[in-house]
Amino acid sequence: MEVGSAHFFFVPMSKTSKTELLEKLVETVLEGTEFELVHLEFVKEGPDWVLRVFIDHPQGVLLDHCESVSHLISERLDQDDPIEVAYQLEVSSPGIDRPLVKPAHFQKFVGSRVFVKMRTPVSGVKQAVGTLVRFEDETLCVQNENDGQELSIPRNLLVKATLKPHLEFS
Repeated sequence: MEVGSAHFFFVPMSKTSKTELLEKLVETVLEGTEFELVHLEFVKEGPDWVLRVFIDHPQGVLLDHCESVSHLISERLDQDDPIEVAYQLEVSSPGIDRPLVKPAHFQKFVGSRVFVKMRTPVSGVKQAVGTLVRFEDETLCVQNENDGQELSIPRNLLVKATLKPHLEFS
């Protein structure tokens, strides 16, 4: 029998799989609460890593909500330790220009003004602002404000989709 030293190889997770793992972890933490995970980002900003969690609540998101959800997530992250680098946890509301990521988001905001940016042009357009007319079969239909044209956009072509409410200042 030969005795020797063991060799360990660390294979870092891709950014996508790390984000997916963190999304599942946060969704598990929020199960049974009234909070919804809207979006999550794990990004490097300068020398620092930031885990940014956007939540929503039926009555809107208050500062106290962000604080309590931050504690819940932090406890679970400390327990499971899925992040091997130092990072800062930020929990906030999705804001007025809320990202639309999940199919339920698109369904919920049919009739709303949105901004969409696509990987490749759809009907000659790579980005547009308009009304989300419908969402079905993983395809959203946006009536472009510029020319009134209805754009039929497969969700997998989206780079970004957000609410784009009209803001009026007097």
